[in-house]
Amino acid sequence: MASRININFLALILILFSCVENKIFIQVHPDGQTYFRFESKGDSTDIFDSDFIHPQIKQGWTSTSRVLDNKGEDETNWVHYTEGISEDTILIFSKNNPIPLGYSFHRSITKTFFSSKISVSFEFEGRKIKNDFPKLYEAILSGKSDSLYWLPEALTVLMHKGLNDISHDSLSPYQTLWNQRLVNHLRNSFARVTTMEELEKIQKNRVSYLSDLFIPFNVDSSFPEMLGKSMEAHESILKTSLDLNDDSFEVKFILPGQIVSTNATEILGDTLLWNFGLDSLLSHSFELKAKSVIYSTDRIQKTLISVGIFFLVIMVIFFKKRL
Repeated sequence: MASRININFLALILILFSCVENKIFIQVHPDGQTYFRFESKGDSTDIFDSDFIHPQIKQGWTSTSRVLDNKGEDETNWVHYTEGISEDTILIFSKNNPIPLGYSFHRSITKTFFSSKISVSFEFEGRKIKNDFPKLYEAILSGKSDSLYWLPEALTVLMHKGLNDISHDSLSPYQTLWNQRLVNHLRNSFARVTTMEELEKIQKNRVSYLSDLFIPFNVDSSFPEMLGKSMEAHESILKTSLDLNDDSFEVKFILPGQIVSTNATEILGDTLLWNFGLDSLLSHSFELKAKSVIYSTDRIQKTLISVGIFFLVIMVIFFKKRL
């Protein structure tokens, strides 16, 4: 049984860079419909993995994929499209699923006699790397993926999360103290690791490593296996976040009317543009938002004419009384 445990430490040691360009185009129409187009271009193994996935096919939506002409290059690049129209004011895409990158769309319209104000937001769920893995956060921002710097901390955090999951009463003072003792013991053990070869050795003998680690605590023999399985779910979340490291995102909005506010990085004519990568998703949610207003020119003109006629009548009556 122990040999079946899959704690992919080595998967965390090396961050594989496979660039994928993700483009999202959203056009809000005055009638309330919204057109969506998702495009991902890159290596097929990265386009169709679980880090960023296109929306599931809805009624009337289409999804296609094709191989690009790679001009004799060794890599096989693909492009994947998903597009469709929706009248929904709220669309949730992979939200609350911790493995793929979650994102959601919100649209609202506030109508007055003279105008209609449209508010749109597209929110990406943060990966919480900054809070959970501070050293990894620093490594990503600095572009230095030295595993010896951040991996020991990452493994202790994964272990702590796994311990909390398998603890029957993880919030009790005793259990909290016990879990912290185990985590500190692991942290002290990794403090003595100074080479990549040692980390790779831990990978190859991961179950034995955990078993030996817990000898001073006299734990049950099945405990390392149980902890290993519990750590897997959290490791999958972290690995998915790392898979986004070399992905790029370009999001474009087109809204009806005049733009009155936005946090877009660039405005090109009637198009709002955002360009970002994993660095914008490391902490909490990243929200792209914009507001526009559509003025009812007919109503404004009719109101001005009516007001003008009203004042003209008042003036005529006023002068007649003066005469």
